[in-house]
Amino acid sequence: MWRYSLTLLGAASLFLACQTKTYKGNTVISGEIQGLKQGTIYIQQIKDSSLVLIDSMVVKGNSDFETSFDLDEPEVLYLSLNRGISQSLDNLILFFAEPGKMSIKSTLSNFSGGALIEGSENQQLYNNYLEMRSAINNRHNELVKDHLLAQKNQQTVKADSIEQAINRTGTRFYLNALNFVLKHNENEVAPYITLTDIATVHHKHLDTIYNNLSPKVAKSKYGVILKNYMEMIKE
Repeated sequence: MWRYSLTLLGAASLFLACQTKTYKGNTVISGEIQGLKQGTIYIQQIKDSSLVLIDSMVVKGNSDFETSFDLDEPEVLYLSLNRGISQSLDNLILFFAEPGKMSIKSTLSNFSGGALIEGSENQQLYNNYLEMRSAINNRHNELVKDHLLAQKNQQTVKADSIEQAINRTGTRFYLNALNFVLKHNENEVAPYITLTDIATVHHKHLDTIYNNLSPKVAKSKYGVILKNYMEMIKE
């Protein structure tokens, strides 16, 4: 009976050991690329204006992947794919990584556009922002087509009216970004969007945006970059 109990205890310990996985960092990213049979997946980050490798995973017959590494704070990373013999240009997914557990799922046929990313608050906020930005861009493109058609048909009054609407979409694009970053001042996505979509258009509200950031976000990677950029353009 004693030996039998020890055997059960040993088996239970072995089972628990197999179920408990030890990770090498505070950030765990797992996922699946449906349709991928062979290739290499890379996790990269930008350092000193260059893409630097964090980890790589070789895929052979199993489309699942998992990696773990240390991340000091929320940061935009890149998941890239080397398909092997395929020469597709759709090989890069930009995502906002955060310490903790994240999931990235996509397909080989729609790698970047079909990516589903979960486990990151900043990524969810960024998705919301991109949806609003996309709607404005789509409207802008429709107006440009209408404007060209009106010009072709020599409809001067209509063309002028459409041109004014095009200018308003540009203003709307800027104001949408501005309102979003001011609203989400406690998330690192705010200074990131400021750098990518606001600073490249206008410098007028950068001081307001930076001063509105929470102390933690102001000291973050993108908060510091924003501050340095503001100091540079004032020189």
